[in-house]
Amino acid sequence: MQPTDLTLTQQIITLVAGLFGLGLLMGTLMVHTWVLIAWKRIMTWSGWLRDQVHDRIGLLDLVGCFSCIVLAQVALAGVFYNEFRKSIPAPTIPVPADSAIELPAPAWIKPVALAQSGGEITESPWFMFAAGLSLVVGSLASAIYTLARTRSTPGILGMTSGKFLRNIMVGVLVFLWITPMVMLINIGVSQLTEIQYQHPVIDSLRAKAWGYPLLFASAVIFAPLWEEYAFRFLLINWLDTVRHHGLNLKRLFFGNDGKDKDLFAETGEFFSVTPDQTNPFDNADAMNSNRGFEEQASEELSSPALADYPPWWVAIVSGVVFGLAHFEYGVSWVPLCVLGTVLARVYQLQRSILPCFIIHALFNSLAMVGFAVELFVKPAS
Repeated sequence: MQPTDLTLTQQIITLVAGLFGLGLLMGTLMVHTWVLIAWKRIMTWSGWLRDQVHDRIGLLDLVGCFSCIVLAQVALAGVFYNEFRKSIPAPTIPVPADSAIELPAPAWIKPVALAQSGGEITESPWFMFAAGLSLVVGSLASAIYTLARTRSTPGILGMTSGKFLRNIMVGVLVFLWITPMVMLINIGVSQLTEIQYQHPVIDSLRAKAWGYPLLFASAVIFAPLWEEYAFRFLLINWLDTVRHHGLNLKRLFFGNDGKDKDLFAETGEFFSVTPDQTNPFDNADAMNSNRGFEEQASEELSSPALADYPPWWVAIVSGVVFGLAHFEYGVSWVPLCVLGTVLARVYQLQRSILPCFIIHALFNSLAMVGFAVELFVKPAS
């Protein structure tokens, strides 16, 4: 197929995909070169946050998130129920072999006949858009509930750091660094297992290409928003509660109530103070200064001599759970475990879901650009 054979729309899609791919290639090469040259500087960058006490999230918040999402899905996705019904292929009632007539089945036996025939449901783009939107609405309701329950702010809980430009920079650079690794793992696993990648978005696009803008918004905006909130913010902070308080059932279910602000100063678990040093939290004048406790803690924790980075096992657990949540989509859960672990580590070192959202959204946009080329440019085989 020659470029002149393409329509104007196909040429625009090809141009956008080409520029996206070229930018990704050049950016990836630059970032990897920079990482090789300045590895030590990157690893010890002052912008990476040291281990901090984020233990206000309890199991109650995870249950609240699940409940809010279920309610939102019932409320919003139910609006598009008719769209969902339209997408179900209508089976037929068996008739004698000598008859040339096939009668349509009544609506009430569609699900049964579909299951018996092994047919597949191709969900409506509008229904999938509504389902994605309901996940975001449910997460938003969950965030409001958690903020109200803990009587905290997004900054104290670790939902956002307030460093907007830094978060965007970290998100873009980590995306350029991790993408080749995830893609190579995906290709390797697919070649070894010969299992084809499956996803309802792909099936829906192949059946109804007009829904591409709706599914693009669902995959690039809605999915990263609710998944970063659930798998990074809630899950990691709850795991922090677990490691800070062990088997304390009250803390595991309700989190820290905010009264134990000097937990790590009392236990010495998160940074050590040598005998000849003065514990800053024992200084009454310092505690009553205008800077306040949180600013002091941030300054102390920024010193490599007084604090360590957060543990890797929390990031690995979050990454594995994130990957297994996509288990039904072929073998993509394997590279997604790697991606999820990196996203969790970025969250641990930034305490903001914004850089994780940037990485996740760019990664999904890469997949959607590839789908656009497959759908609208390549000739049907």
